[in-house]
Amino acid sequence: MMSAMFFTNLVQKKEEKQKKIEMFLISMINIKKALISQKKTDQKTILSDHYHEFLNVFNHTMTEKLPFLRKEGTDH
Repeated sequence: MMSAMFFTNLVQKKEEKQKKIEMFLISMINIKKALISQKKTDQKTILSDHYHEFLNVFNHTMTEKLPFLRKEGTDH
């Protein structure tokens, strides 16, 4: 939420600098709708035959896993 004073200052700065201001509204309903899992498609139908040997790279379940943690003593 934005206060009226902040909005007024924002508009005045816009008029001084002649820059475009873009405002948008987002709600929890929109966020929940975006987070609902979407229908998964078969990767073989999307990728050309040339890339079928790399299907494991595009595996959705593998991308959701966390990477391995660094070993103790790693300083970078």
